Amino acid sequence: MSSAPALTIASILPHAGRMLLLDELLDHGPEHVTCAVTISNDTMFCDAINGVPAWVGLEYMAQTVCAYSGIDEVRAGLKPSIGLLLGSRRYQSQLEWFALGITLHIRADLLLRDENDLVAFQCSIHDGDRLLARGDVKAYRPKDVLAVVRGERI
Repeated sequence: MSSAPALTIASILPHAGRMLLLDELLDHGPEHVTCAVTISNDTMFCDAINGVPAWVGLEYMAQTVCAYSGIDEVRAGLKPSIGLLLGSRRYQSQLEWFALGITLHIRADLLLRDENDLVAFQCSIHDGDRLLARGDVKAYRPKDVLAVVRGERI
């Protein structure tokens, strides 16, 4: 009897190299996913003095949302596909920078998923019990992302 391979952040996201901004998949369930990133000098967008600007938190949220769908795709034997960030509402950060050495836990809770793979998530970024940022993220995972990029109706 073979077991399913362990899910890693690199296996469930289509991002690669420096554009893979998250370090780890922490937890997932039918309506949520939690990922983490530890801010270091090597972290993309880090200025090595202040850390990472808090606006990058929106991309941490977007990649966490993408991880949610990537889990289902990998379990179905598929490669994780590209999702499109449609927008966000009410992104608020309690600070201007995510400091060096801090480990951020990014959680995405499913609010809406329709039959066309349009999704909405309520997202938050924590350092332990401290809420650092929050916002709602809307995304779309088209069946043919290249057709969407070319402007074709699908």
